[in-house]
Amino acid sequence: MKKAFTLIELLIVMTVIAILAGILIPSFRSYQQEAWHTKAEGDISGLQLAIESFFTAHDNRYPDGLDELVTSSPRFIQKLPKDPYRTSGMFYGYTVLTKKPGSETFYVIYSFGPNHIRNWGWDATKGMVTLDKSSDDIVFTNAIIE
Repeated sequence: MKKAFTLIELLIVMTVIAILAGILIPSFRSYQQEAWHTKAEGDISGLQLAIESFFTAHDNRYPDGLDELVTSSPRFIQKLPKDPYRTSGMFYGYTVLTKKPGSETFYVIYSFGPNHIRNWGWDATKGMVTLDKSSDDIVFTNAIIE
């Protein structure tokens, strides 16, 4: 007499495995989102340090774009990090802004986060970045954030 699994036993085992996978996959997604957030914060923090170094080395001028950190002499970073939230392999956002009156210069480095929508603005009269209440953007700046 051969010993083997019956079709019912195999179906039960496959059902249990499917239920366990259904429970575990959502928790792995939350860990992935947390890892992306941590990576984005670390990358942007490194970019901020490179921008401040560029500012000091280039007569108090901020770079026009992040690519200038790679192409300038001296080079401040080896290559631009990619934003984990942008599936097309795009880099982090960067913009140079001015406060009026006085034309004081500020910069903002950002990632749009999981929703891929810009949730921040610039108040040129106060010289501050304003975040929406529901913002999931990751924003680093030398200006005030409200």
